[in-house]
Amino acid sequence: MPRPIPPELSNRLCRRCLRSCRQPEHVLLLECPRFVRRPFDSPSYSFRQLELFGDEEE
Repeated sequence: MPRPIPPELSNRLCRRCLRSCRQPEHVLLLECPRFVRRPFDSPSYSFRQLELFGDEEE
C-alpha cells in the first residue's frame, strides 16, 4: 500500500477537496471524478498600502 501524501505536498486540485485520496504536486490534474469541494470559502484579503507618512504634506 502506498504511503499517504501530506496535504501540503499534494497538487492544487487535491488541496481543495475533502477526500483523502491525494496526488503528488507534480501531477497535473484538470478534473477529478471524485472531487468534493470544501463547504466553505477561504477569506479574501484586501491589501492596502500602509499609511506610513500620512496624508499631510509638510
